[in-house]
Amino acid sequence: MNTEISKMMSFRLSGRFAHFRKFYTNASSLSYLIPPRTVIVGMLASVLEYGRDSYYDVFAPGKFGISVSVTPGTIIRKQMQSMNYLHDSYYKVLAGGSGKPRGFHSQCKLELLMPEKGRISYTVYAGSRDEDALKILEGAESKITRDDLGFGVYLGQRQFRAGVSALQVFENVSFVENSDHLDSLCLQENADPDMTKNAETHIVIDQMPIHMRKEIQSRNKDKTDPGRSLHSVKRVLCEKSGKRIFGNFRNCYQIGEKTISFYEG
Repeated sequence: MNTEISKMMSFRLSGRFAHFRKFYTNASSLSYLIPPRTVIVGMLASVLEYGRDSYYDVFAPGKFGISVSVTPGTIIRKQMQSMNYLHDSYYKVLAGGSGKPRGFHSQCKLELLMPEKGRISYTVYAGSRDEDALKILEGAESKITRDDLGFGVYLGQRQFRAGVSALQVFENVSFVENSDHLDSLCLQENADPDMTKNAETHIVIDQMPIHMRKEIQSRNKDKTDPGRSLHSVKRVLCEKSGKRIFGNFRNCYQIGEKTISFYEG
C-alpha cells in the first residue's frame, strides 16, 4: 500500500439521526456506530454527482485514504424503532399489475442512532494517494467550500439529511509507522490498545465493509441490471465518543495535533 498522502481534507458531518446498516443483519436492521468507508465514499460521490454504482474504482483503497471518528463531546445512543415500509405489492398495483396484494406495508425493526443532546457529529478524513485522486479531492473541496453538496449528503438513509461544516485542508501529512495514541478508527489488525491506559474510554469493534465493486446482475437472458457486490471486509475499532485511545497503533498519519489511521490499513 502506498503510504504517501499528497493532500488531506477533513470536515464535520452532523445530523439529528443516523443509521448505517450492518451488512450481516437481516430482518432487524442493526446500525454501525460510525459510517463505514463505503458510506463515506458514497457521500463524496454524491457531492461530485457521480451516478449510482459508477464510482467504486474512482475511490478505490489504493487511491484514497478514508477515516472517521465520532467528534469529541458527542454522545450517541441507540434506540430500536419499528418502521413501516411500503411493500413491493404497492408498486405492482400502481404499475397496473395483476393479483390481490396482501398488504401495502411491511414492518421492520430499525436501530436508530440519536444524540444524547444536540446533534450527532462525525469528523471525516479523506486523503489522496495519487494525482488522479488529488484532482477528485480538490473537486470535492471546491464544492463543499461553495456549500454545493451535489445530490446531497445523508447519514446512511435518505431521510437522515446531514450538514457539512468545519472544512480543513492539510498539505503536510506525515506517515507514522508506530504511534502510542490514536484519534480515529483503526483496523484491529493494526491496533494493540493498552487497557490500563484506557479506563475512561469505550472501545467498539465491528466487522465493516471496506470496498464495493460494480457487478452486472442478470434478470433474464435479455435484460441485465447494474449492481454491486462486497469486495472486502475488515474488523475495525473506534472509541464510542471520540476520545483519544492509547496503546500501540501501526500505519498512522500525523495531521496537526491529531494522529489518525485509515480504513485501508
